[in-house]
Amino acid sequence: MTIKAPEQQQSEVVNHQQLMTDLYPISNHPLYGNVLKFAQTPYLMPATLADFTNDTDFSAEATSLEICPACFFNTSGTTNRSKKIPFSDADLERQKIHEAIALRKLGMGEGDGVMSLGAPLPSISGWAIVNGSEATGARALNSSQIDYEEIIEKGLGEQVTFVIGTPLVVKEIGKAIEMEFGPLREVLPNLKTGIIFGDVLPDALRAELKELWGFDNVYSLYGTVEADVVATECVDKPGEMNLMSERLYFEFIPESELAKERQDASYVGQAKPVSQAYNGEFGEIIISDLSRDTLPLIRYRIGDIIQIHRATAAYNIETPTVSVLGRSKNTVLVCGIALYEMQLNRAIQQWLGDEVVDWKLTQNASQYKYSYTLQVQTKNIELNKRDALSLYINLSKQRDELQQVDLTQQIEVEQVKAFEQVEVKGDTKAQRIVLL
Repeated sequence: MTIKAPEQQQSEVVNHQQLMTDLYPISNHPLYGNVLKFAQTPYLMPATLADFTNDTDFSAEATSLEICPACFFNTSGTTNRSKKIPFSDADLERQKIHEAIALRKLGMGEGDGVMSLGAPLPSISGWAIVNGSEATGARALNSSQIDYEEIIEKGLGEQVTFVIGTPLVVKEIGKAIEMEFGPLREVLPNLKTGIIFGDVLPDALRAELKELWGFDNVYSLYGTVEADVVATECVDKPGEMNLMSERLYFEFIPESELAKERQDASYVGQAKPVSQAYNGEFGEIIISDLSRDTLPLIRYRIGDIIQIHRATAAYNIETPTVSVLGRSKNTVLVCGIALYEMQLNRAIQQWLGDEVVDWKLTQNASQYKYSYTLQVQTKNIELNKRDALSLYINLSKQRDELQQVDLTQQIEVEQVKAFEQVEVKGDTKAQRIVLL
């Protein structure tokens, strides 16, 4: 299954151009076919990757490490079919190095103790948290979300300095610990940092997690099973992320190209290297991991929208920092103008401030007055229609084009007492946008 035995690199930084030279031309590959150059490789879509990895026998190449006879990590299956990603021994070693680089950027190191709230095998998150943490010199105190209680029952609570998990899992398990063992600040007195992955992190939820657990810092880590850690939050610039270009190569499909795709199903948006994107530009990220020997990930279109930041690119002049705005499939179109999840969240936060608890936007089937209904849960205040005017003003600030739209006819605001409790299972994610 190996495309063309590249010089495998165990160092912390790979040479992308050299790997491209090693891999190409690709001939008769069952996934990529025949391709002369990297830029000519068609985008790899999640559904295509799911079909290929489920229908292909990787057992001869996958690792035989003790964690599983032939090692595969499954994704959550958001494309309706879980992707079964194979790893060789060398792939797993690179994974640990990559994970450790990311965790060190967020302050982890020798002497730290880690509570993992990642999902157990066959998900990769629990495995990656344990192995990545230990590669920094920290100690992993449990294996995943299924055994976090053992840390407390064994009297190891004082050793926990980091907690890692998806936002909803961290929130719900935090509540469970308080109910069973008492206040978190007493159970985990030396806790300092929460690392959140797997979903966007609205300001209100970040503040809630900080208050619940007593974190000094809450940092976001952007990652995926297929490509491991994609970016880490800048510790001095909340909301902006430092791309993990040590190992991954990034491209960018501008928003104007995405609009062409919506208008013409046969059109394929044209990408450019992320280093060529301009400050403030919106678009979809494309990820390549050419260092993998079992199954290189080439031009993988993961389906996330980012915004480029160049003015604060303090980490790498060639690679800008980014903000993750949400899933491409959750793009909200208001009179043809795109709004993304974190833009909606910012407008709601500016509108309600600390009063906002959570929100959910649902597209309506009716062709009458409203296109969307925005449900909002607040702490104390009662909302009325007049209050919503501030929301519309703040939405217009997110996208200047919306200033020409009568948002009162497009988005109806509805206050709710509470949202349905989300079951914590695996790396649970929120669903704040529901489109038809």
